[in-house]
Amino acid sequence: MNEARQELAEKHSRWKDALFGLKTRVLTARRWVQNGANPVKKFRDDGNLVQAPVIAQSESDLWNPFDNAENWILTAGKIQNLRIAAKKLNGLEIKANEVFSFWKHLGNPNWGQGFVVGREIREGCIVPTVAGGLCQLSNALYDAALKANFHIVERHKHTKVIRGSLAEKDRDATVKWNYVDLRFRASFDFRMDVALTSDRLVVTFRSAQKSTQPTSELPENLVSDRVNDCYSCGNRACFKHVGPPSHGRETATTVFVLDDQWPEFDRYVRDTALPSDTFILPLKPSRWVRTDRYSWSSAGEKNTQSAGIQGIFRALLLRFAPKNKNNVFERMGQLDRRIARAAAQRIPVAATHVVVQQNLLPYLFETGALGGRTFDVLLTRLPLEKLHERLDGAFARHPQSPTLHDYRANPVWVELENAALNRARKCITPHAELARLFPNKTTRLDWCLPAVQAAPRASSFPGKKVLFPASAVGRKGAYEMKRLAVELGLEVVCAGRTLEGDTFWDGVAPKPFDGNWDAIGLVVYPAYVEHQPRRLLQAVSRGIPVVATTACGLEPSERVVVVDLHDFASLQGAVHSFLALP
Repeated sequence: MNEARQELAEKHSRWKDALFGLKTRVLTARRWVQNGANPVKKFRDDGNLVQAPVIAQSESDLWNPFDNAENWILTAGKIQNLRIAAKKLNGLEIKANEVFSFWKHLGNPNWGQGFVVGREIREGCIVPTVAGGLCQLSNALYDAALKANFHIVERHKHTKVIRGSLAEKDRDATVKWNYVDLRFRASFDFRMDVALTSDRLVVTFRSAQKSTQPTSELPENLVSDRVNDCYSCGNRACFKHVGPPSHGRETATTVFVLDDQWPEFDRYVRDTALPSDTFILPLKPSRWVRTDRYSWSSAGEKNTQSAGIQGIFRALLLRFAPKNKNNVFERMGQLDRRIARAAAQRIPVAATHVVVQQNLLPYLFETGALGGRTFDVLLTRLPLEKLHERLDGAFARHPQSPTLHDYRANPVWVELENAALNRARKCITPHAELARLFPNKTTRLDWCLPAVQAAPRASSFPGKKVLFPASAVGRKGAYEMKRLAVELGLEVVCAGRTLEGDTFWDGVAPKPFDGNWDAIGLVVYPAYVEHQPRRLLQAVSRGIPVVATTACGLEPSERVVVVDLHDFASLQGAVHSFLALP
């Protein structure tokens, strides 16, 4: 053992390391000259082959099952580097007979791109290196290129065969900026899609054409070499030996990317979060920021980060910007996207699991920060696609409404959210309708009833005063509420503004809600969209009967009647029964 350590120490002498650095600089300069004389093109996503057939695919595990407690952090760094690189290569469409170059599209990884310390094989050891681990991507690209029968222009094998890698099948292609490159071409246009699932790197080639040559057979497995690593080899005689990180061994953690605090989610997070977990909020509550909006009880001073200037920007814009009645949801999405992109930069490399609030989900997924990690979603609303369908259906019933077209999201965000929800490990929500959308992976929470000082209401109904607990807007069921009021002669109290037009309530004359629940005998809410039914919960806690649609997210009970959307007869019947009208 001592002889082996001495041999390794001599192999990694300071003189040899300096010589390696000099050779690297010379080879890098030579490649610069070669690239200047024979430049290769840089490609982009033209969107022409998105739906083209798959002609080749390569999949490889992200996490190495042979890692130990000391060196797994290098694999976590590798995965972070793959997230950055995958975003640069995903969607590229390479023209026929043009050469694809790995480094042409990634650029110099040593500065300015956010690459972190990962694992690199050098002279028989795994050493911590900035941008280490990119070879897994070049391996996968080479593997897919062989399966597609592309012409390989440049490829270099690793000096060691790592157990569990594509090198065991002679399908590896090492890269080193910028003189060790991977280059290939095809005789037809093709597209490369690069994605990280929770545990795999997936490279897919698409094309409208396919080579007629037979796919190359995989060779027999090669014997893997024994490879040391600088975090756990214990060879202190080697000057490269660094041992575990000086601040102590890093452990896998969960990151909570949160926004508006819901009491149900706050209770769930409080029960599941560990002291080592990290919280990322739009704004960090402090003596300068006093708001209940981000008061998550588990988010302490030490383990909480904020989105910084993006959170401040969103808060100021929402408060002071003119109200834009055209597509409010679009504007909110743009602001949420800023928050999510800032949050993605603050997720620790060691984080292996993310819990993210739904309004930030599509934009966090877009950054690639969820690749290589499992993630759960705190569901706060209908998925964008379902929301659009719901609003379109409401507009078909009430085409005169000026408000039923003001909540539409960008189609790209719809696709991103659908992909993210499909990949999520688990969905968490107290909303009954949302829970039914994902029956096989939803954790259903109980709604938190607000505490009230007054005693619950007796079972008798005191009169005809009925609360409509929202603004008079189409998506909240204002048209159905007006029809009920006219046909049943209800005395209506409205909890918000009238947004459907100045003459909307003609013939009803509702009174504004002043917060006096003693005057309310019944709450009626025929909403098409309601994701956080706080006023309904206040009514339930006071013993006031409620008639609502399934869109409100409550389960039926003795004093809560839930009717289907568009079922006006059942809605009217339920209100009639509570009023005990002749």
